[in-house]
Amino acid sequence: RGYSRELAETMFELIEPFAGYAFNKAHSTCYAMIAYWTAYLKANHKLEYMVALLDAASDSPDRLPAAVREARRLGIRILGPDVNLGRVGFSVAETEDGEGAVRFGLATVKNVGPSAVQPVIEAREKDGTFKSVEDLCKRVEFRGLNRRMLESLIKVGALDSLAVRSALLGSSDRILALIQREARLREAGQTTMFDLL
Repeated sequence: RGYSRELAETMFELIEPFAGYAFNKAHSTCYAMIAYWTAYLKANHKLEYMVALLDAASDSPDRLPAAVREARRLGIRILGPDVNLGRVGFSVAETEDGEGAVRFGLATVKNVGPSAVQPVIEAREKDGTFKSVEDLCKRVEFRGLNRRMLESLIKVGALDSLAVRSALLGSSDRILALIQREARLREAGQTTMFDLL
């Protein structure tokens, strides 16, 4: 019994100084302010808050579904990625009926990263929306796009505004060949007869 009492007193002496720091008022105040501002933003700027939350959760496959469920619980529509409307990350969007929504970012699609979709967004901002898959392939200088990335974009519907999904999946080889052909023509500085027209 004497040994256990000594051990208990020694342990208490080691822990006691930590108690002053463990409940530090400065830390408590900072956490309270973060909680306050988070609650304020969530209550008054739901769309923007959810875009930030989804972007923060996009690196974690465990947290992203929970964030999407929370957005839906708040009554916020989640729109799929789209090469004609989307950004690299999540963004505030507008539905056909004028309601605010959150659009999935193109780079948040599995197997697709920011470097693959940044050229798409740059080309769209420079010359307007894409009219067809051929238009997309001609205007975008794809860097590092491979079959897996292309098929992932097709499967989530990012190219639905350009063609039917099943047709795109069936012709992914031809799309990749067209992208490679256009890249070779750009590198060689050549134009096709159709470009001249």
